[in-house]
Amino acid sequence: MDLLHAAFEHSPDVLMVVQAEADGGFRFLRVNTGFIEATGFSRAQVEGVRLDDLLPPEDAERLAAEYRRCLAQGEVVEFEQLFEVPSGQRTWQVRLHVMGPLGTQRLIASARDITWSRNFAQQLTAVAAYIPGFVYQLCLTPEGHWIYTFVGERAESMFGVPVAEALEDADALMGLIHPEDIERVIRDSLFSAESLPPWHAEFRMYHRDGHILWVEAHDQPQRLADGRILWTGYVNDITERKALEASLLASEAQFRQLAQLDPVTGLANRSEFFSRLQLALSLAERQGQSLALLFIDLDRFKPVNDAHGHGVGDALLRQVGERLRHELRATDLVARIGGDEFTVLIPGPIDTETAQQVAEKLTFALAAPFQLGSHEVDISASIGVALYPDHGQEVEALTHAADQAMYQAKASGRNAAMLYRDENPAPP
Repeated sequence: MDLLHAAFEHSPDVLMVVQAEADGGFRFLRVNTGFIEATGFSRAQVEGVRLDDLLPPEDAERLAAEYRRCLAQGEVVEFEQLFEVPSGQRTWQVRLHVMGPLGTQRLIASARDITWSRNFAQQLTAVAAYIPGFVYQLCLTPEGHWIYTFVGERAESMFGVPVAEALEDADALMGLIHPEDIERVIRDSLFSAESLPPWHAEFRMYHRDGHILWVEAHDQPQRLADGRILWTGYVNDITERKALEASLLASEAQFRQLAQLDPVTGLANRSEFFSRLQLALSLAERQGQSLALLFIDLDRFKPVNDAHGHGVGDALLRQVGERLRHELRATDLVARIGGDEFTVLIPGPIDTETAQQVAEKLTFALAAPFQLGSHEVDISASIGVALYPDHGQEVEALTHAADQAMYQAKASGRNAAMLYRDENPAPP
């Protein structure tokens, strides 16, 4: 019994044991320390005193009516009521239980002072009309239940959920969080409750009609004396902002891609090619492998351009790029580095014989006629081949070797592929 008495006395809630009188009135038999601290009454002013002698007549009668209802029903009764007590005018959330079997004329009352939360809710209601999105207070009980204690009226226009429904069942709103985001939102919310920093998140929610919104939530968590965690904040619709951000990111990616591509052929441009070549050389060095670099210069391109115009010339360049890609592997890199000059990077391992065979295959492919609208055009290509590390170990040295080999192919009569050879070899 001592343990029970201690639990009663030191409960954080206001507790009262109330006895029904024969004349229909009620008398307080015992109150705990929480009652004394919360109301401002002394124990002597309450214990053994009738309800109608303690409170103003209207307050006493309203409370007596709830006592009678609890005794008559034999069930738990909950209600909120405003009382004038020595500590001031306070709003209480009261819970009544019958003590003992049905017909017992004694009950126990527990109460919590919710004046602050009620006043704050009134302030939230006034402020909510001026804040974009909807304002809320969301509570997590020690038992793990989520409860909205306040929901701004804009929740219905944003999500199609009436305020009363959200207050009755938190899942009416929380259940609309996108399945891919719900775990993160709950996890981050609970994390914020540990050290109580302001919480912010962006996530997706469904409207009840099925369309998806992006929302931004800001709130401040606090831990209440009874162990509950209360988040107070607002949710704003940022769907348009997210759409704009996505559009900007897509544009940025497009611009970045354009900066890497030749606008005529869609192949890698000069800057992108040599950047990739540098990376390939570094990788080949680490792995101890070879690679091949081909320089391609179109023969008789200028006469075609001069005779038929730049439109036909550009169409020819595009078809050249398509043929090169068709003859090469997906891992090979083809680029147009300017005018009628193309390059090919072939990752290794590769030997001189294979590189020469690839270059000759490309020469043969480019020698076939090109059909450009009503024009059939014949050109050819001179291709120079250089291998890493045999002909150069740095970008500048390797490209010089491939360029020299290409000029050697032109000097041999064009429409040819030649492997680089040093015309001034070092003496033995």
